[in-house]
Amino acid sequence: MAVELDAYMTRKPISIEPDAPALAALDLMIDHGFRHLPVVEASKRVCGVVSFDDLRETLPVPVSLMSPPAADVRQQVLDVSVRDAMTPDPVTIRADAPLEEAVSRMLQGRFGCLPIVDGEGRLEAIVTETDLLRALATALWSSNDA
Repeated sequence: MAVELDAYMTRKPISIEPDAPALAALDLMIDHGFRHLPVVEASKRVCGVVSFDDLRETLPVPVSLMSPPAADVRQQVLDVSVRDAMTPDPVTIRADAPLEEAVSRMLQGRFGCLPIVDGEGRLEAIVTETDLLRALATALWSSNDA
């Protein structure tokens, strides 16, 4: 029996536009406690993904998920945009795909997340490593109950 991706994805994820400041992406990650943001055009079509690791590599200042950079540090990176840090043209998946396909794609590509898109490439949801761990935990616990 195939497990549906639909059961584990995060619907209506927070996203960001490519021309937004990279610090805005970092602020969203800090505020909401996640490490990946889908990057969408005005049409909501996915054009990239930005991760905390991308920001850490791109920004010329130390960054943390525990607290935002100080004001003087923020001044140094005001001109860095999400587009400068994001991974463009990410691998995506459809919501009706089996969970196994999402796992396979993420393992093969060593991705931390997959944007879930509709037939037009517009963002619908996201599945992350954490979601897949939740699916694994559910499978393990349910097999122990049998």
